[in-house]
Amino acid sequence: MNTQKISQFVRSKAFLVIVGCFAILALVPLFITDNFFLTLLTLIIIFSIYASSWNLLASSGQGSLGHAVFLGIGGFASAMIGGSIATALAALSGLDRLPIGVASVTLQVLVMILGGLISAGLGLLIGLACVRLKAWYLAMVTFGFSVIVESVSSQLDFLTHGIDGFAPATLVPKGYPFYILVTASAFASILIMYLIMNKFRLGLAFRAIHGNEAEAKMIGINTAKYKLIAFVISTFFAGMAGSLYVYFIRYVDNSIFAPANSFAPLIMAVIGGLGTVIGPIIGAGILISVQQLLALPSVSEGLHGALGGFFPGIADVGPPLSLIIIGVILVLIVIFMPKGVISLYDKFNSSGEREKKKAPEEKKK
Repeated sequence: MNTQKISQFVRSKAFLVIVGCFAILALVPLFITDNFFLTLLTLIIIFSIYASSWNLLASSGQGSLGHAVFLGIGGFASAMIGGSIATALAALSGLDRLPIGVASVTLQVLVMILGGLISAGLGLLIGLACVRLKAWYLAMVTFGFSVIVESVSSQLDFLTHGIDGFAPATLVPKGYPFYILVTASAFASILIMYLIMNKFRLGLAFRAIHGNEAEAKMIGINTAKYKLIAFVISTFFAGMAGSLYVYFIRYVDNSIFAPANSFAPLIMAVIGGLGTVIGPIIGAGILISVQQLLALPSVSEGLHGALGGFFPGIADVGPPLSLIIIGVILVLIVIFMPKGVISLYDKFNSSGEREKKKAPEEKKK
């Protein structure tokens, strides 16, 4: 992608829409100051990065059922590195802890990128060994690897604090300051993934491999090389999402490697629309909203009063009910909207264009 094409894209409607959407996201919490709403938006944006990273991998004809490994590695690595550097800087300054300021914000951005790079390094090693496997064989290998990592991490008390986990150092205050960091990171990450998928030659190679790997080889595409590149890029952004997630919830333990976190980006991408840029964001919004709303004490108590009889022995019916709702949504999407929720826009847009074409014809009559 040359300078002229970049210049054209910056002046394009698509770029203005992306900038406008993230500008609105950045300003919304200033008008809706509810803490739950801010928490919900922050989680949606973090998981939008995570789901988009999985979506990019899928665009190259690959699948992963163990992406939580890279989410967790990015989270653990950034938490450990951030804590060590913050402690060292505070000691040099003669303070008990690193004060919140330019240095701490810079450190937060640095450890986020480092978390992504360490995840990408692990992704490179796994990719070199497994990238020649067919899509679902690779998916099973990554799933098996996530199970191994979850088990091993629970025993590494000296490194991960075992099943107890630990709290990372506070580098950016929780609330609106951290939300702005998350929004800016998502803007940069999703924009880069959009460019890769739609403007770079890499994206053309990914789509060719996804469409028909054998034909892609016949026209001279080094499929193993491009699949490895897609795997590494995907794991980098998954690691960045893991770093943001850990610093947002202020805690990390081996549960971050749980299978639920591996299936989450797949479900988000399918619900929103595989192969699209907006789809994973929509899917993240739906999935996270269902989970967080049903976890509210007021909602949970109301549900327990109405549906408690169907869940005997369960004090909080919110989590099992959220799984049921998400499962129903997923089944309905796969059956009736296999291209995801984003396909509704295409249908309305195409019907609108047909109406516009009919209008001149009717005037002529």
